[in-house]
This record gives sequence, C-alpha cells and structure tokens, in this order.
Amino acid sequence: MFAVKGLKVSTDKLKVETEHGSVLATQPPRTVAAGEEGASAPKPKNKKRKRAGRSNNTDVNLDNVADLWEKVIEGGDAKAKKAKEDAKKEAHKAKKQKTEEKPEGTTAAEATTTTTAAPQPATASSEKKKNKKIKNQDKQESKPVAEKKEIATTTEKKEPAPAAPKLTPLQAAMREKLISARFRHLNETLYTRPSRDAFSLFSDSPEMFTEYHEGFRRQVDVWPENPVDGYIADIKTRGKLRNAPRSRPADGTSDGTKYPLPRDRNGLCTIADLGCGDAKLAQALTPLKRKLGIEVKSYDLQDGGKPELITRADIANLPLKEGSVDVVIFCLALMGTNWIDFVEEAYRVLRWKGELWVAEIKSRFVDPTKRKGGPGNVVSHSVGNRRKAGAANNGPGVGKKDKAKMKEEEEAEEEQQLAVHVDGVELRQQETDVSAFVEALRKRGFLLQREYGQKAVDMDNKMFVKMHFVKAVPAIKGKCADLKKEALKTTQTDAKGRPIKTPKFIDADEEASFNENALLKPCVYKIR
Repeated sequence: MFAVKGLKVSTDKLKVETEHGSVLATQPPRTVAAGEEGASAPKPKNKKRKRAGRSNNTDVNLDNVADLWEKVIEGGDAKAKKAKEDAKKEAHKAKKQKTEEKPEGTTAAEATTTTTAAPQPATASSEKKKNKKIKNQDKQESKPVAEKKEIATTTEKKEPAPAAPKLTPLQAAMREKLISARFRHLNETLYTRPSRDAFSLFSDSPEMFTEYHEGFRRQVDVWPENPVDGYIADIKTRGKLRNAPRSRPADGTSDGTKYPLPRDRNGLCTIADLGCGDAKLAQALTPLKRKLGIEVKSYDLQDGGKPELITRADIANLPLKEGSVDVVIFCLALMGTNWIDFVEEAYRVLRWKGELWVAEIKSRFVDPTKRKGGPGNVVSHSVGNRRKAGAANNGPGVGKKDKAKMKEEEEAEEEQQLAVHVDGVELRQQETDVSAFVEALRKRGFLLQREYGQKAVDMDNKMFVKMHFVKAVPAIKGKCADLKKEALKTTQTDAKGRPIKTPKFIDADEEASFNENALLKPCVYKIR
C-alpha cells in the first residue's frame, strides 16, 4: 500500500477478498449456516475441569498470540525464574567450595588472583586503591588465623590426662593395705605427741592430712554409727526451737533435744567444731545457717583443700576471743598427750552456760586412781596363776576337798567366759568408767548438763560414749582457774595475823603427783 497523490478512497468502500467473493471491510465476515456447504459439525462441550486462578476469557488475536505461545505452551515465566534460581544456587556453591579449599595462610590477594579473570588495564590511582583494599583484607584475615591457632593450642593443653591403668585385684588389695598402714602410723603419731608437734608436722607436710583422713574414712565405713551424724540431727532439731519447756520430768528422763540451743543477745548460736577433720558438720549445716540461726566454725591442723570451711589452728590455742562461742564439739578429737589443754581452751572461748559436747571411744577411758595388780586383784586365769595352781594340785598335801573346790572355780570361770563370748553379757569389770574423766572436767568448770538427765552420759552405742557438759561453775584448776580465790585461800591468817596452815592429806599428795592426761588412753592400732 502506498499513497497516490490526488486519489482518495474512503474506508467504507474498501473490500476484503474471501473464498466466497469480496466483502466490505466494515461488514462482519459471513458465517456459514449449518445446512450450507462447508459447514462443520458442532463441537461437543468440553467437560475438563478448569484450574482455579486461570481466566478462560482471554481472546487470541494477532497481537497476543506470540506472548500466549511462550507463556502457555513453552512456559516462559516459570522456566526463566527457575533458571535464575538454579544459577544463583550454583554460584553460591562454587563460592563456598573455593573458600573451604583456600588454605589458612593464603591472603585475599592470592584468592582474588585465582578466582577472578585477568585484570583489565587500569590507571595508577585505581591500582593504589586496590592495593590498599588488599592490605586491609590481609590484616582482617590474619587475625582470625591467629585466634584459631591460639584456640587449637588451648584445646591441646586442656586435653584430659590419660586414665590410670586399672588395678588388678591383687594390686588393689595391696594398695588398701598400704593406705591402712599409713593411717595407723599417722594415727599413732597424733595420739602419742603433743598438739604443737602435730601442728608443725602437718604444716611442713600437708599431704599427710589427706592421707590420714583417707584411711580414717575407711575406718568410719565399718562403724555401725558415726557420732557426727547424731550431732547434726541434734542441731537441726534444737535449732528450730526458741522456748524451753516449762517443767522437767521428775524421774530424770529429760530429753535434751527438747531444749533450744544457747544463743547470744542477737539470737545467733556460734558452734566451734574442734578437730573437725573433713568438716562434715559444717558442710551439712552451712546451707541451713539462716534458717536455724547458727554459725559453724571448724578448726583442724590443716584445711584439707577447704579453706572456706576449715581454719588451720592448734586447738590448744584457738584464734577466738574469750566468751565468743555458744557450743564446742569434740567429736573423736581429744587426741594428743595434752588433751586437757583442749578442754581448758574450750572453757576460755565458751560463754557462760555454753555447752561442751564430747564423743570418744569407750576403750580409751580408764581410771588410774584404782590400783591394779595387788595380791587380791590377780587374774585367776592368767598363765602364771595356772602354772602355780597346777603345781599345787600335783604337790603333796593337797586333799580331795581342795581339788573339788578348784574344779568348781574353773567351771564357774568357763561359764562366765561363755556368757561373755556367746551370750554377749558384759562383765561389770569391762564397763566403761568415765567418773574420773567427769571429775577432771568438773575441776575445769564443766558440769554434766541436767537437761539431758541420765542421757548426759550416753553409753547406748557399743563403740562410743557421748557426754554433754555445760560451763556452769568457776574453774578451780588449769589456766582458767580463778586466781583471786586461790590467792585468798593461800593468804588466810588467824586472829594474830599468822598464816593458817592447811592440813595436808594423802589424797592431796596423790592428786599432785597424778597426771590427768593419762585418763584417756591413746587409741593406737597394731602396725603391720
């Protein structure tokens, strides 16, 4: 089509050629009737389910046929999106692989040279900028490398030590014997020396304290009861009480656990555990100190790795003020040849009406004031006595009556031994006598606590004796004795001003020569 000058044709007169002839362009194309020639059969209605979200009213024409072909037939939009996502994922994977494969010592400049293509020619200023960027990247990457090396070295240092080889049954038994032998040796040292020597010994060799208590724990495991557990229970019970009962039973069956603990004016009960060992008492009661209103102070020759609980001290010279404690506990702690000094130090640090709790092994208590070995106290079943009896039986002048009497005595002796060993009957001679020990403490100002009644001296346990004392009288002996009263006694004069001579008794002489430290025997095991 081209324009012809001077020729005008209206669009209404333009015609379009068809198979059946020419038709005006403005008229719609003629449709073929159903009966006419060339007509096709009617198409059946499409029963296919249409997908939601798609419009079926789009008309296909010359303008949109190409777009519809790409969109519907070829799926252009979805494929393009998927291709872009795949390309991004591949690029990310490739980048990640390159960073992992790059060694720790390589710099950013080397990485950029390997990954990027050959650089395009640039000006001098652009090259300087690039060099600065590369240097900064090198500095930033060198820091994490150094940190990684430090972390690696620390992890190598903190690696746990290899486990000790497992001992055979024979080696384990030998090790137990060595520990027990070491405990026996240290135990004998503590019982047969004064406390100042033991304190200096353990100060020079702190590991001995750990070795001793390792063996001591093995001994405690065999015991039917540990006295410390009973003291912990008593403190928990009495710590909750604030008021004492109004009346005491007249039959002497009073229970001391029904009375509150002694306290200061602020309501605080300070407990000093002397010779505490591994501080089991403090470990059990420290979490309850606010609830019970108590404070536990533990003292021993070494702290055993627990300086927050145990204070190193010789318990004969405590770092405490006079009258600053409410309860003092000696639980199997009266060791050493100067245990009387421990009692006198307890009197010094206790407040008036403060309590002293003592637990000791029954076999340690003796009464050396009772003389033994006299002619009337010879043991009848001793070896020497039996030899003499045998010689007398076989000698001349022994009649039938004497032999019958001696036979009866032997039978009675055998029955007595059977009663002890088989039936478990205790002889009166084998009973623990603590009267001399109680008297020694009375002279130091301690009396048996009447709130406990008959249980003030508790011998129910087969191995231990528990005693409860109270600071209730002035001391008349030891370092805490009332020196003024003693001075008045010695300076008493008659009407003429002459000093009065006090009579000297045999008991006084014996008391002056008597060593009270011998009231407790050392608890020494056989060293094998």
